[in-house]
Order: sequence, then structure tokens, then C-alpha cells
Amino acid sequence: MMPRKLFAFLKVAIPVTVILLIVGFTMYEPHFELSFYERAWVKNELEPITSLKGCFDPAYVSRMYNVSENVYGRKRTEVHSGLAMRMGIDCYDFSGTVKPSKSDWDGLIEDGGRVSYHTYWRVDLAPFTERQEWMLKSYFATQDIQRTKLILWSNGDLSGNPVLQMWLKRFPNAFELKIVDIKALSRGTVLEDSPMLHLNDKKAWVDGDLIRLLLLWQYGGLWVDMDSLLTRDMSPLLEHEFVTQWDCYGS
Repeated sequence: MMPRKLFAFLKVAIPVTVILLIVGFTMYEPHFELSFYERAWVKNELEPITSLKGCFDPAYVSRMYNVSENVYGRKRTEVHSGLAMRMGIDCYDFSGTVKPSKSDWDGLIEDGGRVSYHTYWRVDLAPFTERQEWMLKSYFATQDIQRTKLILWSNGDLSGNPVLQMWLKRFPNAFELKIVDIKALSRGTVLEDSPMLHLNDKKAWVDGDLIRLLLLWQYGGLWVDMDSLLTRDMSPLLEHEFVTQWDCYGS
């Protein structure tokens, strides 16, 4: 009797389960994430590193940590919602509530000045084509080109590229090409004469990260990856000074 009942049950349950899975995967996008971390991970992994040792001690934090508030006054926009963003679309919904205003620029730039948006392209990896042009288009479509300037840095001359020539002619005051000199950028920093200055990986990950830090240290402004698309005016965030660590290469 049991095998017959089990067979009858499976005969109904299996097709129903298959149908539910098909409908579920058609209407919904499942996300699964499971992570386990040792409870003493920070203590064991970060504190022994000389450059980070003691950085979690409250007494170690400088009074000038929040430079933005000291220089520009009280904030008008926070950089996070204070609530967990579980889905990617949540970030779009939240950022849609942050509206740029003329007051976002108060104290940021002097008359005639511009906030620099930096990006980087390695000429020895691949040619600059229409695919990379989408980032430029997103910048010109969403940012205030009267108060900002996009600087495309590279390790070679890109001035002869027809795609870039078109944008240079169209926005001569808001777009500029520059060749990066890593050694010159590192002068006066802790990276001066460092062997890391000579790293050159095949995907431009390591040297790209190095260049963005040096550029922001020397010139300030905002960094945009070449594979990014700007969907909103970034001016509400310009009153903040922050760097986010998004990855770790063991150093």
C-alpha cells in the first residue's frame, strides 16, 4: 500500500513542483547569498597589518576626519539610507528621492572653477570605441557640465581617436584628455618610489586602482570607472569626502 500511495503522491507532487518552479523563475529573480566569517576575523586579519594597526581605536581617529563638515558646513544629503538595501532596484528607488539643488555647490568651487570627474583607459589593452563612449554619454546627459569637467586619463595619446575628437569639439570646457605620469603623481605621498608604481597587470585592475587613488589625492574630485553609467546628477554627494574599499588584494 505504501509504495502505491507514495507513487500516487509523487505523480501529483512532481508536476506541480515543476510548474511552480517554472512560474517562480519566470516571475521572480531568486538571489541566494550565504557567508560565514570567523568572529575574530577583524582582530586576526586586519589588526596585525602595520598600516591598519590601531585604526579601530577611537582615540586614533583624527578630529579632522570629517573634513567636509569642517570646510563646507553641515550636510544636506547622507550617503546611505540607514536601511538595508537588499535588491539592486532598491538603490535606484532610494537615490530617486535625492534631488540635486543649487545649494549642493555652495562652498565646493570658486567662481569659474569646476569639479573634476576622473576616469582612465589603457591604450595598450583595447582601442577606445563606441562601447566606452557610453560612459561619456551618460556623463554629459546627467551631470552639470557648467560646474564639472570629465578628464579622461590614459597611458598614451588618445587625441587622434575620432570618437573622442567629436566630444572634445562638442564640449571643449567640460571634457579633457590627459596622459598620466604615475611617478610624478606619487611624489610627496607614501607611494613615492614604491615598487607598486611599476605594476602593470593584463586587465588594468591593480594599476587602475593605484592611479585612481593618486589622482584623487592630488586633484580631488570624483572617480568614475569606464564601465560605469551615470544615471543621476552626483552633486548631492560632492559635499562628502569618502573612499570605499570594494575589494582586497592582500595589502
